[in-house]
Amino acid sequence: MSASEHRQVVGELDHLRQRSAAQADRIERLEAEETYLGDELAQNLEAFEDLSIEYQALAEDAAQLRSSEASLEVKLRGESERLVLSMNNLAQARSEVDRLTSTYTTLMEDLESEVSSGQIEIEQLREGIRVSVSDDIIFASGSAELDPVGRKVLEKVSRQLVKLDHSIEVQGHTDDQGLKASLRERFPTNWELAAARAARVTRLMQERGIPGERLRVVSFASYRPMVSNDSADNRSQNRRIEIRLKPRPREPISSLPDSATPPTGQ
Repeated sequence: MSASEHRQVVGELDHLRQRSAAQADRIERLEAEETYLGDELAQNLEAFEDLSIEYQALAEDAAQLRSSEASLEVKLRGESERLVLSMNNLAQARSEVDRLTSTYTTLMEDLESEVSSGQIEIEQLREGIRVSVSDDIIFASGSAELDPVGRKVLEKVSRQLVKLDHSIEVQGHTDDQGLKASLRERFPTNWELAAARAARVTRLMQERGIPGERLRVVSFASYRPMVSNDSADNRSQNRRIEIRLKPRPREPISSLPDSATPPTGQ
């Protein structure tokens, strides 16, 4: 091999060595870059996983909030409906009180003389009106039949009560004295006498237009005295008919519609 050829081979060998060193350096850089990118990818995957978990938690919270919002809307609608019902009931109660007050005032005016003389007591109660009438002015002695004066008084009362929608409880009361022999033939005890007198008053009220379903007869005999039965005057007070006005039972409030039922939480 000539010197020139030798120099050419040596030159090519050096060139190849340089290219090989350059390639090795490039490979080293690519491997380092690959390692860096791998680390970065792992970090990104870890961050993505954390974000996925956080997103899932937020999605569940959002679903729960939507469910709570729907439930609150239903509850609010239900409370609004109950508020309207309460306001209507309050308005109705006020109307009933106004009507009772008007009836009380009119009864006091119509029966002024009887009230003034102490033959009748009229009292406005929280739940209605109490009219107490002495047996002595509406029944003949020892009888369950109305006398003319008693009929007139009860007709005045009936004209006012027929305007109302309240239930009417007619109570019969006696003193604690036993019945005379002549009375015991018809009324074995004060129970029967008080019941018969209360029933007679109730029958007159129905005859004057008060519906029978509003009326009720109760006998208390001598067991609800107003005063002690220790004198003739007191016993006279205890022999009485009490007429009690009470609000009629209302229809129960219907349950809320199905749409007002809060949804079950997911």
